Amino acid sequence: MSIKVPAPFAGISDLGFTAQYRAQQFNEPQRDVPLLFEGPPPPMERLAGILQVLSGSKSASYAWTDPVMLGDGVVILAYRDRSVAVSGQTLSDGARIADYVLNLVRPVVFTFLHDCAAIAHLRLSDVIEMRVTAESKRVAGFTLPLADIVQPNGNRLLWETASS
Repeated sequence: MSIKVPAPFAGISDLGFTAQYRAQQFNEPQRDVPLLFEGPPPPMERLAGILQVLSGSKSASYAWTDPVMLGDGVVILAYRDRSVAVSGQTLSDGARIADYVLNLVRPVVFTFLHDCAAIAHLRLSDVIEMRVTAESKRVAGFTLPLADIVQPNGNRLLWETASS
């Protein structure tokens, strides 16, 4: 399954990302969920630097990998579930089951957008569009006001110069 978010950052309409989920069994630890960002080189370079802040943030139930610039206009970052790995227990041992279920059912897109605004202070678009596809078929498409995802919005813009 994939969730495509075409223009989540304020002032940049040609930069978006896709979260890609791979199939897995319910009772196994959640696999990393890669987020692939594509857009014009100048804001992509700025985004890669800003995303570094997320990889250094601490959460008991998840982590972000270091962003990797794959080319002029492509960056990849991954969401890593830590709800089970941190405690060393398995799900059958009852290890952080509430965190595991929340991480499994809440789309990574929402966690990412929240962290962009709350941790990296990145300004997001006022309206967030998402398209969900599975096996090359569109499953759902919806648009949400940013306030339904995160409050308050950040203040850093990707289109500003690096000295801003």
